[in-house]
Amino acid sequence: MKRIASHYLILSPDNLYKKQVIEIDQQHLVHFFTLEEEIESVIWLSGVLFLSKKEINLSEVRKKLKNSIGEKLLDFISEYSTDIKVGDQVFVYLIGSVDLFNLTIVSEAYIEKI
Repeated sequence: MKRIASHYLILSPDNLYKKQVIEIDQQHLVHFFTLEEEIESVIWLSGVLFLSKKEINLSEVRKKLKNSIGEKLLDFISEYSTDIKVGDQVFVYLIGSVDLFNLTIVSEAYIEKI
């Protein structure tokens, strides 16, 4: 089982959580909870964790990301996002170097599969 935490977790365009830990086992979302203190075996990743039920084409998304500077992150990911629930099989992505205060895309933003 992997435990990963980040500044934000997006489970759908309507479900944004701050400072969450996700537990993933065999590509299934087992649990998620608020990170209130340092916990052993949790990997901290700076940015926004985004979960999807389908694997996305990273080269396509990277091109779109570079052309979306200033756009709201939730608007950007809405076409890739579905409502995720505990137990769902998921693909985990990190969107890094975004404006975490306004949740907007900046020129340094990137996406990678975790």
